[in-house]
Amino acid sequence: MKLETKGKPKKIIEKSEINYDYKTITITKSRIEKGLLAIPKSFSNFLPKSNNKIKVYLDDSNLPQVKTFSSFDSSTNENRIGGLKNWFYENNVKEGDELVLQLLNKDKFIYRLFKEEVFLKITKGLQTDFDISVDDKIAFEKIELISNITQVEKSKIIYNEFLRLAKYSNEEARKRLKISNRFSREKTPTSIRIIIESIYKGCCQVCSFSFLKRDNKPYYEIHHLDATIGHHPKNLVLVCANCHRQFEFANVEKINDEKGWLSKVYFNQNEYLVKQTINEIEKQEFVKTIYS
Repeated sequence: MKLETKGKPKKIIEKSEINYDYKTITITKSRIEKGLLAIPKSFSNFLPKSNNKIKVYLDDSNLPQVKTFSSFDSSTNENRIGGLKNWFYENNVKEGDELVLQLLNKDKFIYRLFKEEVFLKITKGLQTDFDISVDDKIAFEKIELISNITQVEKSKIIYNEFLRLAKYSNEEARKRLKISNRFSREKTPTSIRIIIESIYKGCCQVCSFSFLKRDNKPYYEIHHLDATIGHHPKNLVLVCANCHRQFEFANVEKINDEKGWLSKVYFNQNEYLVKQTINEIEKQEFVKTIYS
């Protein structure tokens, strides 16, 4: 924890529990009573330069409300959003609660405001919904919604969700990643299949071969390294049909790295290095920055 100098807000950095970076502002009793949110000066690049009317979406509402914004350079000597007393009351906002303020459109001064607990609940709910998606359409809809709620690009969502699932134990992954329809021919849950396809672009992790089907989508197969473990990302490799058959019928020797990810495979004594994206992204850390 690092305390700022006197007269400046305190900034605390903690580990994020949702695999996304985000910022919170701690609310005080006096601000609650006045129905306003004081915003740290470090947010100034995302705020109007002078007093103005802004639009604020509250929680996951689809209808913005017009609020009054007071600039740091005005007589208030701080950035403020007013007119929040009713929202504070309706959401039982108390002293010490943390609020999440997001910029949606800088040019039009459009924002979204959550209680942190609501932001986390919605995000985690969408992640669970994504995990159990029954088809591609629903899975991509959930990716879009996660992108909207976290303000992170969809291409980045894929990698963040891969990291989230990779951190689970085999048992946790088994509970979250299930085939929803027992009569389905799909052997891998839609969510993790889409993630792996998006990361490797349909190219075999073993030999890098790929080709497009008539529908212009890559052809690939998903191989489970251990049929008894389930659908943990560590247990899955995206492969071409030829490599899949070799996994099934050749003399196979599999070499894992120190963290249990397949790093090398021998088919009939022929060596192949296995591409694992986890090696490129596993050191990424996600943080929550608290301003108070």
